[in-house]
Amino acid sequence: KICLIMSTAIAILTLDEIDGVKAIVPGIKKEWAEEIFFVDGGSTDGTIEEAERLGYKVIRQHNKGEGNACRVGVENTKAQNIMFFSPDGNDEVIEIPKLIKKIDEGHNIVHISRFGKNSDSEDAGIIDRFGNNMFTFLVNVFFGGHLTDALNGFRIIKRNVMIELKTDSQYLNIEEQICIKALKKNFKIYEIDGKEPKRIGGERKMKPIKTGAQLSWTIIKEFIFWRG
Repeated sequence: KICLIMSTAIAILTLDEIDGVKAIVPGIKKEWAEEIFFVDGGSTDGTIEEAERLGYKVIRQHNKGEGNACRVGVENTKAQNIMFFSPDGNDEVIEIPKLIKKIDEGHNIVHISRFGKNSDSEDAGIIDRFGNNMFTFLVNVFFGGHLTDALNGFRIIKRNVMIELKTDSQYLNIEEQICIKALKKNFKIYEIDGKEPKRIGGERKMKPIKTGAQLSWTIIKEFIFWRG
């Protein structure tokens, strides 16, 4: 099988992740991607300064939220593929080349599954597991998927696909919306079973009740406005 190697950008999404940036980012090899840059949501803990010290460009968000950060990343690269990576400890650096290899094989979207048959999550508690399983189940039922994890943000996507999906989710519901819109358009999603280590420092961004409400609304909205 002949694989066409495409250009890749890695967007490192941050909001007050100084501990993770110091511990994790030095492990990212610059030869893995043509472009690596930060998208920061307003850090005040030294994250921006540390990223610049490591030699990376930092793009500052004018709005808040991970959904907005993903779109800002897409707007600031011309690479054919874009990866979203969080240096909070939950995403493993060693998975980066695997994701790039798989999307070069022809998939539209490739993401790490924390709850696949051979996956392991050290960070998810009972509520997290229940919530992820429930929302992934609903995504599969309503939109015809076969996913094991519709909510993980550690993924790589073809840039033109991300643009075509026309996402508008602002916060942590962006991952779910990408999966839903991709399923509706019959884009290929490939899952890699992976490990989710514990968070390194910083404050956890996911608030169960607020995030659950956002995820629920995303499913309802995308089902009602199917062609949106």
